[in-house]
Amino acid sequence: MKYFLIGTDEKNRNPYSINKNRAVDIRMLTREGISTLPMWNIISMDLPDEGFFPDLICSPFILMSKSCMKTAVMYQPDIIYRGVKLWDRDSGVNRTYYLSILGELDCMSGQTEFNSTGNRITRLVLDRDRIGENAVFRIKGYNRSCIAGRLDFVESLLRRGIEGITLEEAELA
Repeated sequence: MKYFLIGTDEKNRNPYSINKNRAVDIRMLTREGISTLPMWNIISMDLPDEGFFPDLICSPFILMSKSCMKTAVMYQPDIIYRGVKLWDRDSGVNRTYYLSILGELDCMSGQTEFNSTGNRITRLVLDRDRIGENAVFRIKGYNRSCIAGRLDFVESLLRRGIEGITLEEAELA
């Protein structure tokens, strides 16, 4: 089975300064800590003129649109999430997202290559055996891309018309 790295396409005029009101304590974004957050939060952001709301926002935390979240839960039922309303105070524009806590897998293969100082991955290789049956997850120790997804999950996203994402096929060992 193939896996893809899925990220936010930064070529769009995406919302920025998300969580500038510090409504969400990033330290609490773990499976144990998310229970301290209310079911719904209002998070401040800035939206550029003619802004675009992608279906997946990776920074400062993982935010998924309703369609993206429903698809993720269909393939990975153990995903924990909370609802958030992104809101631009100046324009009054808002959009509903789901703050998602995905499983983080230690699935990098020994074939993964690092730069000469060892602080940046130059070639990511995933270990198929460590991934198991997970369809959507984060890669422990790899921060460049937002999430990883199995081919069937990615195809399902694309069939639903998900917009504003980037896809890069991951190498498997």
